[in-house]
Amino acid sequence: MLFIQSLDTYYEKQERSSEYARMRTADLFRKIDPGRIRECEVLAQFISLRYDPDGGASQAKPYNETYKQYGKSIFTEGTRDRYKNYNELIKFIRIFREEDSYSIMFCDENVEWCPMKRRGHNEAFNDGNSIYYHRDSLNETAFILGKNRYGRMIYNNRYVDPDSQRWYYGWHIYNFISCDISECKEKMFFVKEPDHEYRQLLDLR
Repeated sequence: MLFIQSLDTYYEKQERSSEYARMRTADLFRKIDPGRIRECEVLAQFISLRYDPDGGASQAKPYNETYKQYGKSIFTEGTRDRYKNYNELIKFIRIFREEDSYSIMFCDENVEWCPMKRRGHNEAFNDGNSIYYHRDSLNETAFILGKNRYGRMIYNNRYVDPDSQRWYYGWHIYNFISCDISECKEKMFFVKEPDHEYRQLLDLR
């Protein structure tokens, strides 16, 4: 079984200072609630965080937390409907099951509220059956996670609100653990040095 913890920290221009940046890079994991865990192919905990505008420079606080269970249908690169992929899969990653391991991929999502595009290495560029065929879009394997292994992915983005056209920023962390459900613990992600780490960081202005 694959467990995923997603930490999405959203922040404004005034929270781009080095002081805030140090707090973001140190905030790598949070607790999970073992009582929310259910048997499935992939279980994900999604935590959205932001800074208290009246609290000074302090650690970002959660404002939304959900758990979601996925079946075998999560093991796909998606469809040509980019909005369906963004809303029904796990954004910016694709997961494939390989016998007793999981292949974790990073892929650029082609949606207009995320105008910063990542181009370059596309593993499916020459695959005529792939939705990434001949696309100049980043789509690559971050790592392959074996049993009882821990992986971490870190990426950032700049976004635009489609209604107000306001710019804002996102610092995103995915923690992955492949293990049996009986091994799920409250602090299972509390490891500073995972077995694998993948970073995809843009120079955001």
